[in-house]
Amino acid sequence: MNEFENINESGRDKKRRLRGQERNSLRKAFLAGVVSALCVVAALFVLLNYVWPAGSTSKPGSPLSAQKIRTMEDLIDQVYAGDKDEEKLADSMYKGMISGLGDRYSTYYTASEYEAIKTAQDGYYEGIGVTVSMEDDQLIVEEVQKDTPAWNAGILAGDRIVKIDGNELTGKTLSEAVALLKENGKDTVQLTIRRCGEGEVLDEVLETEVKKEKLETTCVAGKMLEASIGYLAISEFTSLTSQQFEEVYGSLNEQGMERLIIDLRGNPGGLVSSVCDTLRQILPEGLIVYTEDKNGKREEYRCDGATPIQIPLVVLVNENTASAAEIFTGAVKDYGIGTIVGTVTYGKGVVQNTYKLPDGSVVKLTIAHYYTPLGNDIHGVGITPDVEVELPEDATSDVQLEKAIETVSTLSF
Repeated sequence: MNEFENINESGRDKKRRLRGQERNSLRKAFLAGVVSALCVVAALFVLLNYVWPAGSTSKPGSPLSAQKIRTMEDLIDQVYAGDKDEEKLADSMYKGMISGLGDRYSTYYTASEYEAIKTAQDGYYEGIGVTVSMEDDQLIVEEVQKDTPAWNAGILAGDRIVKIDGNELTGKTLSEAVALLKENGKDTVQLTIRRCGEGEVLDEVLETEVKKEKLETTCVAGKMLEASIGYLAISEFTSLTSQQFEEVYGSLNEQGMERLIIDLRGNPGGLVSSVCDTLRQILPEGLIVYTEDKNGKREEYRCDGATPIQIPLVVLVNENTASAAEIFTGAVKDYGIGTIVGTVTYGKGVVQNTYKLPDGSVVKLTIAHYYTPLGNDIHGVGITPDVEVELPEDATSDVQLEKAIETVSTLSF
């Protein structure tokens, strides 16, 4: 009896084991199916997002280039540990595309970046109307422009700005201090000023709030030197330069100018239209400059020669005289109406144009080379002065200007 019952129990155990094995097999088959499906999905993801035919993404704007960008965005979203700024990512991508041209003169600007640049090109800046230098952690007011906010607030040449919006200037460079003055994000700036009394004693502290305005940049300045020599410096060719040149040039003539030095040292250039309008006031009739684009199309800028200069002229240049300033220098040299003094110029002989995109951003591209009236291509070469003279770093006087004075004094017209 007991033996028979044991035999029956063993049979039931065997059936249970078989049913368990069958369930395990079904479970394994199901899991295997799920894993296989996941592998297929993963493979498709890799194929669609990471695998492209060789060289297929080398052309910007192609469908596969767009797919590559989407893949990179997906990677950033999935694995990048930091925060992302969509706008910065996009702007960097656009800047990178233009940077890939390998041309330092071509670039991409956001709408706000270009607005600031355009304001400068037009000859304006946001400020209070002072020229300053840095000394002993203080801004020294060198000049106050007439009828500007600083002028109306009673700020005087010689005043020392010691705080800007409550910020001490200790340890700051001139550019950092000026940035505080111009870029505080407000319409006004609070100044703490120390004013000199008798005997250069700093005996008065003033607090004043000055409104910032859009002001004209002074690009042309002039004065009379000894022996009836006029000195005229042009810092940049903006849309205001030609008008300012006319005013300063006229004033020097009224003061009895018999010889002229035009200082273009450090002038980075600017607008082709501006330099041509300026040159038309002193050149004889003829070609000022011409450009040629990638297809050989030529564009000429000419002068009617109505008011050619009638006195000896020296143009003072250095290694930072560039672009439009070299157009000026090249025209004077080619026509032989003046002597060039200084060091070899920068050598930027290409022209850029800007193209505004629908979202307000701007692409600036090199579109042509320019040539002097005699057909000289100065790009990468510069213009060699007629009289070469360096300005040593340890010079105690402006030896280049002294040479210019010496040279113009010996010229006859």
